[in-house]
Amino acid sequence: MYSHQYKLIQIIIKVDGSNNAKNTNEETIGNSFFFKSGVSQLKYKGQFLFDDIVEKDVILKINVVDNLKYGKLYELKLDPIESVPNERLSLGYFYVQKDKVYKIEPTKDNLIKLKSSEEMPSGSVIVCQEQEIKDTLSKNEPGWHHYLEVNGDKREYHSFNNQVSTGYYESFIWESSKGLINYKSGYGAERDSMELQLDNNNKHGELFQ
Repeated sequence: MYSHQYKLIQIIIKVDGSNNAKNTNEETIGNSFFFKSGVSQLKYKGQFLFDDIVEKDVILKINVVDNLKYGKLYELKLDPIESVPNERLSLGYFYVQKDKVYKIEPTKDNLIKLKSSEEMPSGSVIVCQEQEIKDTLSKNEPGWHHYLEVNGDKREYHSFNNQVSTGYYESFIWESSKGLINYKSGYGAERDSMELQLDNNNKHGELFQ
């Protein structure tokens, strides 16, 4: 799905297992910028611009796909929404370690590779970590841009394609102790776009399993 958005990074990132006994799954799942352990769904205020304009509260499911040695693999997926294509309901697959969150392209081969060797598949991108990531392109240079900003307790990842006016864009804003607080994706001129904003009225036990 939207595999073209990952072309900007064609690298293989190997998971660092140098911490030996300390670098176990039990410890790496405690990433303060991802969702707290045990949280399986949360409510967001959503805006969707497809065939119609839809504004409504939606539920984001935080599904554990697999427990691996150095982290956990998740899929973030919305419940069905009228007028929103099924392929846009999934925000992606995320491999979460203690200090990083990777987004991976969820092909069958990529998932097998990650599960069997915990080697990050080609095209994976870091969408959250302590250090900022500079854009490899200048501001107005045509191509695939991606960068990660550090703003206090927030980590803001942005990617966009400005080679054409209708290029795809995507952003994630993570906040320590809250997880994903804002998500945006779509095409130029706000075509087929969506935005999710974490509902601050989420209460422990209300939407948690």
